[in-house]
Amino acid sequence: MKELDSIHHLTIHVSDVARAVRWYSTSFHCDVVLEEPTFAELRFENLLLRLCLPSQEPQHIGFEREDAASFGVLGAGRNGRRSLYLADPTGNVVELIEDSE
Repeated sequence: MKELDSIHHLTIHVSDVARAVRWYSTSFHCDVVLEEPTFAELRFENLLLRLCLPSQEPQHIGFEREDAASFGVLGAGRNGRRSLYLADPTGNVVELIEDSE
């Protein structure tokens, strides 16, 4: 039986990062990992939720993969790890992050 992939994070667009962080952190049990004027990262039990302004990066779903480089050329990601963006058959954006473990 093969091992299933896990979702590392979801990135959604917000119009006001600070306001969105306040709402999520008071409405749900999560930890604020990082908060900047244009980007924030919230840790939930099962994944990271990233909030960003639309100008920062596309809305997407992120996966960590040992074989991320087999999908294309990896570039520097926001957190210093190498990654790349691609689209599924419907046009949804997927980020593949090099799993360094």
